[in-house]
Amino acid sequence: MSDGTPTDRTELRREPQLGVHDPEVIRSIIDGALICHLGLTDTDGHPLVIPTIHARVDDQLYVHGSAASRTLRRMATGIEVCCTITHVDGIVLARSAFWSSMNYRSVMVFGRARPVTDPDEIDLALDAIVEHIAPGRSAEVRRPTRKELQATKVLALTIDEASAKVRTGDPNDDPADLASDVWAGVVPITTQFGAPIATSGLDPAVPIPVSVRRMLAPRQS
Repeated sequence: MSDGTPTDRTELRREPQLGVHDPEVIRSIIDGALICHLGLTDTDGHPLVIPTIHARVDDQLYVHGSAASRTLRRMATGIEVCCTITHVDGIVLARSAFWSSMNYRSVMVFGRARPVTDPDEIDLALDAIVEHIAPGRSAEVRRPTRKELQATKVLALTIDEASAKVRTGDPNDDPADLASDVWAGVVPITTQFGAPIATSGLDPAVPIPVSVRRMLAPRQS
């Protein structure tokens, strides 16, 4: 990742005070999200925005999907891609609708994805994606078969042109509204997993694995 110096594409021009280019902040936002959205144009020029699971290893952002995926095949040609990630941390209620907002952390990554063809890197990427969602799960399940690997496409996007945008704190009320008796403040939003539900037909004697118990711990995001 770069040293945090903004590029023409990553420099915030609207509300620049919310911009963050610290690589560690960018990495933490990426790592804390369950999904990302990939923006690209199709072969006919039409825009596409696709939600997908991701994982970061060092400064490589990995995504995967079916080898037949039109989106992944298009990305693999080396076109420009924009990856976005957003956490909504709170609803910010001002004394007026105009100044109401949200507290959030978001990241945009620009670049060209490359197909991952090295078998060792494919294993690394797929394990990372599993571990991103359920740490420890890779060691609990069987490895992918050759047929499953042939049916899967993995792409990597280097995180070398990226920026974050972060809003925190109270509403920015209009000074004229401060004397109003309308309630104002922040309603926090948190993400948590519910109680695990075993699949039908599972032997009741099979215990909940460590990976699932870890998911039930408070998520750091």
